[in-house]
Amino acid sequence: MTAAILLAAVVAGWLLQLYLTYQQSMAFNRSVTALRKDGTVSVGVAGRRYRGGRAFVAIAVDERGLVRNAITLRGFTTFARSRPLPQLFDLKVSHVLGDRPIDALTHQQREAARQAATLLRNPSAAPA
Repeated sequence: MTAAILLAAVVAGWLLQLYLTYQQSMAFNRSVTALRKDGTVSVGVAGRRYRGGRAFVAIAVDERGLVRNAITLRGFTTFARSRPLPQLFDLKVSHVLGDRPIDALTHQQREAARQAATLLRNPSAAPA
């Protein structure tokens, strides 16, 4: 009886985690879709899941190569939500591709932004 209750609790916790992960993913996808009104959109990811966390950065670039809008998703839990990333607004894609740091961006955010810019320039560079 006790083993069955324990197993049921583990399964319920796992299902709750799956549900919250799905909700987080759908919320981020809606935010990325909203960026399309500002230009061509690309998403990059950087960091490790358990060491420092992962960061996702989506950028919207206009026809002149300027970042018109950017959002980030960063955190360790399924409760993290996308936030604006104004530090990237009005930067040229070439600046985002470069190696210089961008103020107030974490290392993971900087690398994710660089990956998003790389994918804009070369869509076949997407990781397999």
